[in-house]
Amino acid sequence: MTYDIIKDIVGDFMMERILGIDLGTSNVSIYQKKKGKILQEPCVVAVDKSSKEILAYGKDAKRMYGKTPEKIELIHPMKEGVIADFEVTDQLIQYFFKKTKIHTGFMKPKIIMSIPLDVTKAEKSAFKEAGERMGSREVILVDGIKAAALGSGMDINLPKASMIIDMGYGKTDMAVLSLGEIIKGVSIPIAGEKIDSKLVSYLKQKYKLLIGEKTAEEVKIEATSLVGKKKEVEVRGRDLITNLPHTITIDSADITEAIQEEIYTLIDEIKNLLEDIHPEMAADIAKEGIILTGGSSSLTGLDELISYELGIPVHKIKDSESSTIEGIGIMLENIKSLENNSH
Repeated sequence: MTYDIIKDIVGDFMMERILGIDLGTSNVSIYQKKKGKILQEPCVVAVDKSSKEILAYGKDAKRMYGKTPEKIELIHPMKEGVIADFEVTDQLIQYFFKKTKIHTGFMKPKIIMSIPLDVTKAEKSAFKEAGERMGSREVILVDGIKAAALGSGMDINLPKASMIIDMGYGKTDMAVLSLGEIIKGVSIPIAGEKIDSKLVSYLKQKYKLLIGEKTAEEVKIEATSLVGKKKEVEVRGRDLITNLPHTITIDSADITEAIQEEIYTLIDEIKNLLEDIHPEMAADIAKEGIILTGGSSSLTGLDELISYELGIPVHKIKDSESSTIEGIGIMLENIKSLENNSH
């Protein structure tokens, strides 16, 4: 076997040892070189309160929402896009590595990890440390908003302004990009979690019906219609007057009433960002439109409402939950350039 052949084999093996990870408040996604996205599961664990033993991970833990006995607690180790619990995050990722047959012993992998827009220096160090605890030989941090833009099909390296809004579960990041750089960006806490909370409060106050976050999320997805045709949905919960199980029917008008304050605050933040950029950049965005992505962007009519209020086209990405991890995958293809410009 010649030296070149050996070099190619070793090179191929090492390339397969490069992983992309998107640690989100709602989901964890893992991308592996040459294999693509190999995992996307909820970022949650079920823990025994007394022994502190983790009983279930990811989707198995999420199935337990609202159905656990007193001794079991569901923990989200990520809060608003940053690591809130190191130990649980570490155990969750190690479980996912084992599930996907990723080994971190001999020939440790290189990890590319996305970070939210407004991370502090300490939070950035926390992401680095998390990657090292996962067994990485090197951790490269990348802007999650750039990854989401790439994964949405945007060419961020062109000499023109592009805008993306990435609505996650814990927060929404939005940015204007040009020539591969973030020109202006902002992060706000208006996202899926807060919208679900508003819906829970609304049903409690107006209909005296108590529901959980999981039900709120399901109702929001099924019946939201911010513009156009109304939808109806049955909502099951506990009647606060009788304390008995109860079912009501609501329609999209109820949901709009419940969440409209959050939605219009989001629109105001978009306006503020657009008003704060160079007129030539604003002209580019007015022509090309805004990309809307992220797991919480799937509300029916949200893109149309934003477009109507701003007078700018808004393009909603179909597989919105995967745009960040797919963008990280694109970065993996150009690893040398990424290493030269990494955080």
